[in-house]
Amino acid sequence: MKFVLKNVLLVLAVVVFCLAAFEGLTRLFLDDGMLYELEMWKYASNVKERDYRPDIGHRHRANAAAHLMGVPVRTNAQGFRSDAIGKQAAPGVARIAFVGDSITMGWGVAEQDTFASRVIAALTAAGRKVDGFNLGVGNYNTAQELALFRDAAAHLKPDIIVLSYFINDAEPMPHYAVNGWLDRHSAAWVVLSYRLDSLARQFGQSPDWKHYYRKLYDPDHDGWVKTQKALDGFAATAQELGARLIVFNIPELREFKPYPFDDITATVRKTVEGQGVPFVDLLPTVEDMEPSSLWVTVPDPHPNARAAAAFAGGMVPEITSLLDGLCRQRNRGC
Repeated sequence: MKFVLKNVLLVLAVVVFCLAAFEGLTRLFLDDGMLYELEMWKYASNVKERDYRPDIGHRHRANAAAHLMGVPVRTNAQGFRSDAIGKQAAPGVARIAFVGDSITMGWGVAEQDTFASRVIAALTAAGRKVDGFNLGVGNYNTAQELALFRDAAAHLKPDIIVLSYFINDAEPMPHYAVNGWLDRHSAAWVVLSYRLDSLARQFGQSPDWKHYYRKLYDPDHDGWVKTQKALDGFAATAQELGARLIVFNIPELREFKPYPFDDITATVRKTVEGQGVPFVDLLPTVEDMEPSSLWVTVPDPHPNARAAAAFAGGMVPEITSLLDGLCRQRNRGC
């Protein structure tokens, strides 16, 4: 009996040692601050928090700070990736709310290089009286963006709401699994589970990325049905606030010529413009560039700082036009 117990303890000790070594090697050699799955894990752990309301699901914590994909990320007291913002704008100042997902938040992009910050900086440099905030949150769909805007930003009375739309914004509500100890504490487990899932997708029956996006826009797909309602909700909310809403379409950055989703862009445009809301496709701002030069990393096609600068360049003239109207009608943003 003692012999069996000794062998069991020996096996357990070897297993624990191997797991500890695997964890140590992962953190020492793989965690270079640019590995997508580990950085997303840190983002979820250090910046996000669960919000159990069914239309929000998760949000940014207030006053959070982390270093993700090589750049510092911090949130203000409202959970925005912005400087502190007052409850109301100063007299004559037009307030701009930037709403969206991880692309608006600026995944892998320094705060001053996000298109939200660049637009505010460009308008200020041009002499416009503006302030603004970045309400972007990673892994959001349009319905979550609307719910968070109503909860956290509507009371700040923005004059212009800039909604950035990306093709995956028609996804259904994320599934929030109950995370075990390994999910919360083990970098090695995060890498292993992510790579196994990637292999299963590559060699299994999962659709490729183009097919996946297209399926989101089936007329009866739950995510797209709710996205259309959310786009209508943004238009109604803007009208209630007396704000101008504008929707910018962010292109998928893996292929440009020919762009594989022109028909989906047209479908979203029809929905937005059907509410009398301007819709601006930003594909022309980047379509002559090499796609991979616009990615945060080669495996991670989130828009990098170069892409954000191009998008900001396409946004500024459109927002300036809205400011012209506000200046004439309300003496704001002049």
